[in-house]
Amino acid sequence: MDFMKVMHTRQTTRSYQTLELSQGQVELILQAGQNAPVSRGRFEDYHITVIKNSEILVAITSTAKEVTGNTDRDPLYGAPAFFVVSAKEPAKTGSIASAAAIVENMHLQATAELLGSCFVMGVIMDGTLDAKGIREKMGIPEGFTPVAGMVAGYPHGYLHDRPRTLEKIASNIVE
Repeated sequence: MDFMKVMHTRQTTRSYQTLELSQGQVELILQAGQNAPVSRGRFEDYHITVIKNSEILVAITSTAKEVTGNTDRDPLYGAPAFFVVSAKEPAKTGSIASAAAIVENMHLQATAELLGSCFVMGVIMDGTLDAKGIREKMGIPEGFTPVAGMVAGYPHGYLHDRPRTLEKIASNIVE
């Protein structure tokens, strides 16, 4: 899929089939994340953890429901894979911007693979990953803190080309 088609097809997906991602798909998504721009070129300050283990995904979802009191929604949307970007210095603005760039690259690669994806912040910000040893189950390395995430999988239905416009976000050109 050419780049402009990928950009116009990428969309948030919140409903997934139970099919697992292949090792090749996971590796391509990771490679895209690895090629994102990061603050000060300090790639060693970031880590990407991929959770495909269904028991851990269920534990994260159950814990999120307990932490938030919202038992009606699945914060991971039933996706078979959860990509978590962690940083050594999570409070720094550059760390958040870099994590977002990493996630966006992974979104675009997931779309190129005809997979759905969704940026996930709720379970990262609401304390879910710090409850009941969840972080340890996830294998987050010592010295790193999750700052952004993305779920991915085969969507229910098809990804479709969205309207191309310059009018979604206000802009101006100064010459």
